[in-house]
Amino acid sequence: MRTTIDIPDKLFRQIKATVAMRGETLKSFLLRAAKSELDAAHLTPKKRAKLPIVRSNEKSYDLSPTRLATFMEEEDRELVAGH
Repeated sequence: MRTTIDIPDKLFRQIKATVAMRGETLKSFLLRAAKSELDAAHLTPKKRAKLPIVRSNEKSYDLSPTRLATFMEEEDRELVAGH
């Protein structure tokens, strides 16, 4: 089947340069790109993780920016002391 599509000039130049460097035809490139998109569409979407990812016996964690900064400073001090 033949069809006509409108490709923005900049994108078309990029495609043409790519197919020329690969020694490929424009038709084979576009068919492969279309097939790749269709194949990807058939992949099963991944399930989203439910939080919390790690369960603990602790009731809650203080993960405020201030607390995290404290952890990072302590880790930095340990790294410097270790060298």
